[in-house]
Parts: sequence; C-alpha cells; structure tokens
Amino acid sequence: MKSRIFALLVIGATAIGMAGWIGCSSKSEATTVEVQLSTMQCAMCSSTIEEALKKVDGVQSVEVNLDAKTAKVTFDDKVTSVPALEQAVVKTGYAANDKKADSDAYAKLPSCCQVPE
Repeated sequence: MKSRIFALLVIGATAIGMAGWIGCSSKSEATTVEVQLSTMQCAMCSSTIEEALKKVDGVQSVEVNLDAKTAKVTFDDKVTSVPALEQAVVKTGYAANDKKADSDAYAKLPSCCQVPE
C-alpha cells in the first residue's frame, strides 16, 4: 500500500515538473524596436508619447529620446506589434515611423507640440 502511494506521488510530481518545463519553453522573447517620432517637439510631447506607448498591452518598457526624436520600445511580440505601437502614437497626434499623425488629435495638441510652420 505504501509503495503504491509513493508511486502515485512520484508520478504526480513528474507530471507537474513536466508541465512546468513545457510552460517555460513557450515563453516569448521580448522584442525591442526604435520608433521614429519626427513630429515630436518638446518634453510635453515626449511625456504624452511615452504614456500612450506604455498603455499598449504587452509593452514592457519605453525610453523616449527627445533629441533623437525616437522611442525605444521593448514589448512582448505575442501580445502586440509594431503597427499597434505606431497606431498608439498616431492616435495621440504624432507621426510614428512613416505613419502620419491623426489630424483631429494633432489639432488638439498644445501649440508647443505642433510642428512650426
């Protein structure tokens, strides 16, 4: 009787261990991309863009560089994508890579955040 209980415990522990091992092997790797932000003008723009990108599901970190007009974004590529990141920026009124800013959102930006004409 004791040997049967022991055998069941060993089998159960093995099954749990295998399930954990399989789960670990399916983890996704983080992807890091640089998004070009050609219409970003000031620190307020930088903050707005950073907040918008951080709200995208799957985004792990965002580093916006005002001088370089870029955002370095690390994200889970099984949850989101570069087009989704671009769309988040576009919807706030800024251009992202080759995507133009949403004109309605752009019109609502403070004057310091609009590209001088």
